[in-house]
Amino acid sequence: MDSDQDIRDMDIFRSDHWKQNAKTIAEIASYENSTSQECLQTVPTGNHDIKSLSWEKVLTFLNTMYAFRWPEEDVEICSPESGSLALNEWIFSTQIQGKIFAPVLLDYLDNKKSIKSTSYFSLMEYALELIDFFKTRYGLDARSIQNKELANKDALINFIEHSSYNFVQRDMILAIARKLISNGFELKKSTNGISTKKRTQDINHPAITAHIKDLHRSGVKEKSVNGKYKISYALFLNWLNKTYVQFQSTSCDELPLSLVTEEHLLEFKQYLLRLEKKGIYIKQTVSNCFYGIRFLLANLYKLGWLAKDITMDVTGIPYERYYYRELPTDAELQCFFHNIQLYSDHPTLELAAFGLMLCLGLRIHEVANIRYQDINVENRTISVFGKNEKSAMLPLPDPLQNYFQKLVVNKGQDVHLFGNNSQSTIRKLRAQYKLYSFVSGWKYPGGPHLLRHTFISRLSERTDSRHNCLCTWQGMIGQKLLHDTSTGAPIN
Repeated sequence: MDSDQDIRDMDIFRSDHWKQNAKTIAEIASYENSTSQECLQTVPTGNHDIKSLSWEKVLTFLNTMYAFRWPEEDVEICSPESGSLALNEWIFSTQIQGKIFAPVLLDYLDNKKSIKSTSYFSLMEYALELIDFFKTRYGLDARSIQNKELANKDALINFIEHSSYNFVQRDMILAIARKLISNGFELKKSTNGISTKKRTQDINHPAITAHIKDLHRSGVKEKSVNGKYKISYALFLNWLNKTYVQFQSTSCDELPLSLVTEEHLLEFKQYLLRLEKKGIYIKQTVSNCFYGIRFLLANLYKLGWLAKDITMDVTGIPYERYYYRELPTDAELQCFFHNIQLYSDHPTLELAAFGLMLCLGLRIHEVANIRYQDINVENRTISVFGKNEKSAMLPLPDPLQNYFQKLVVNKGQDVHLFGNNSQSTIRKLRAQYKLYSFVSGWKYPGGPHLLRHTFISRLSERTDSRHNCLCTWQGMIGQKLLHDTSTGAPIN
């Protein structure tokens, strides 16, 4: 833009749609309530040179951050009550029996107890979701939902269309349908398995292409379009294509968006909220996605592609940007890591992965990219590539040092510690965290990033040298650690 007046004259700033796009913040999430009182106070300046803190002192406060006993890496648990098979048995006996009574579904789940625990856990979740659907739709209690009820083809199809499933869950539905439904039963291939990159690359819809060109003209960067907006557009197009009959006869790139109504938009909103309720996306993600689709349709009306602006009476999905964040106690953390040792088929590996998040505050993608050559057990250090691809050398506290001493024996230097496919590793870690936190009885929302929040919060609570601790860690890893996350302020 040539001047501030040009910016003020842009349609996006003068339209009512701009007001609708503004995210609302809950009344309980005022700035003062969202940050700790310490963060609101000016910190006295002084000599906080991190070089004045010795490596030994840093290790000392890292080793004393948590008051619980870490699982010992050399203690092997070999009994019928340990490992993934024991975990699946626990899931069946405590979460399935007494809640599911349809014989065909019980038999299927009983016969699947030999699969990996994360997959079995997803089967349990989807089976219980199926039972809840029939309970709500027909007003039945769980004991009344038998094979006869599940054989209702129309109800089963309706459940599938309004749920999101993976390949393991898809196979379960097909197995049930083959046993209970005599005539043909077809299940459309889920789009969940399609990578985000492929979804965004495959968008060639002419109206959306025109909208994207308009975004570029208004100054939106290509990286933002590919990394945020296109993902929402692909999700919306695929949802329309698989949900409504009038959109199923054409490809996603040929969908007649002129037929999209306010009712469709409201139903898509409910679909996103269901994904958030199931834990597939966080509230912020579904909120941003829905605002993006509303802006897409409003802008297509402005550009002349649509005859009516169907977004004017459709409100967005608000979310609380700042909120009080409950964090696990030492006892809960000990239970979490004990369950890893008890139920994992590779306990040392998983203890090290989640230990990196809790002991050093690493993000999940930073953990996934750790290589054997990044670890020096002799010097008690680990090299980490952070958010901006900047490397940092960090100390290894006692629990991690013990785990890595066992893991790095006779391993190739160029091999990634947790798996050479980082995206696959990230998916596995998220699934494992969800499983172990469930078994541990945690009710905390979100995924493994909670462990990083816990680490930063513990750093901020150090009464002996709070500011020095934070400054030290900022200097080491180059990250922004400005607020106490236990009170709700955001961190990267």
